[in-house]
Amino acid sequence: MPLPTLICLTFASGVAAALASRVELRVSPRPPLLTRSFGAFALATAWITLPVGLYFYVFHGDWFLLYTVDVDRIPSALVLVGFLLLGGVGALGFVAGASLTRNQRDSIGGAVAAIAILAGGAAVLVARERLAVVGTYAQWSGGFGLVSFAEGPALQGAILGGAVLVVGHAFVLARLSFGGRRA
Repeated sequence: MPLPTLICLTFASGVAAALASRVELRVSPRPPLLTRSFGAFALATAWITLPVGLYFYVFHGDWFLLYTVDVDRIPSALVLVGFLLLGGVGALGFVAGASLTRNQRDSIGGAVAAIAILAGGAAVLVARERLAVVGTYAQWSGGFGLVSFAEGPALQGAILGGAVLVVGHAFVLARLSFGGRRA
């Protein structure tokens, strides 16, 4: 899963989490980032989304960044800031979704989440030439030693990472939705 796709999916999951938390968000006067629903979403992002992104950065970093930058040249502090910003994208999605939910614009929120998911898929289509092969930045720029995505471990990681994201966030969304109805 490349970084642009992960960014789009993180934003979409934030919007979806706010939509699933509509019961709490509509009755609570608290700012969205101080609600229990956001706390649950933030934990899910920290335990599901960020580890998936970290896996791709550590094991397929140049591919993850679409061969735009050599990961060996990126300072680790900058990587930490980047992953914190990825979590911030999820929080931004939650705030946007909460605003739409509190204004009873759930259908617009659903459309925003769907557009973000489609944008993540479009990023894969736009960069399909770069994503079709896996290797290092030097291999990509030199045009040697690249392995087909379909033959290498990146495909298995993408399948497993995608499944973890879908199942994990589906569980969180269901829990937020059903938990709000009981309260």
